[in-house]
Amino acid sequence: MQTSERVMQPPMRMGYSQAEGTGMANTERLAGSPAAPMASGETASTRPFLCAETKRVAVISPFPGALHPLINGLAGECYDVLVFHRFEAQVMNALAVDLFVFDVTTAEWEGVAGIREALASDPKKQARSVLLVGEREMEESSFAGLGELQPWPTGLQEAMYRIERKLSGLADAEEGNSVGTFKDLQIDTKKMTVLRGGSRIECTKTEYEILLMLLEAQGAVMSRDEIMDRIWGSSFVGGSNVVDVHVKSLRKKLGDNPAAPQYIATVRGVGYRLAD
Repeated sequence: MQTSERVMQPPMRMGYSQAEGTGMANTERLAGSPAAPMASGETASTRPFLCAETKRVAVISPFPGALHPLINGLAGECYDVLVFHRFEAQVMNALAVDLFVFDVTTAEWEGVAGIREALASDPKKQARSVLLVGEREMEESSFAGLGELQPWPTGLQEAMYRIERKLSGLADAEEGNSVGTFKDLQIDTKKMTVLRGGSRIECTKTEYEILLMLLEAQGAVMSRDEIMDRIWGSSFVGGSNVVDVHVKSLRKKLGDNPAAPQYIATVRGVGYRLAD
């Protein structure tokens, strides 16, 4: 018995006219994407392609229908777009996205106040936000410093350019940010060096990894078993006191007093965390 099967086609890369906001097929494919045989009636300009890499963008707007050209344009350029009609701080904080696009063109929308408050208290979210603003907000600068301001409605080409430029800048910044800091400590992950007050601390590889692990945990407790597993693997047969030995040596090099820790605090019966 014959059966029919529906084949899901990947989206086409679409270019958009700034004047009309209409889609125009673009033959560009991602580098390295395999060329698929053309189906009946298919041309080079309409051939679908697979996105080799995507980034995630959250769009928050009370009227997302008015943003369809922008949403479709982002989706056509290999962005995963999440659309929300309401602003909820808890939901936004839990999202793992590369960029937020907030529509604050409707001043009477109750979400505007929440967006302003959330961005004002979170510099990291400011750096990952593009705000669509009306002419009045642009002139009053009521959102100045809270993210990248983009007049809307405006030419789609300009909005796409600003969003792509923002994402590109974030990627460059993350790639170049190889130095972590805690109080007067600096940990350079590219050079694998530790500085205290500008003076280099000669750490072993294990001591460096423990310090970096605690820094990445941002104050959360790391158990001895967790530290052991991440450094030596699950096959390690030594006791958990080996972690204590390395932490003791690291503390000595940092000049850290266990009784009044400045850098590494002990959580009795569990493990270690960054000191307050």
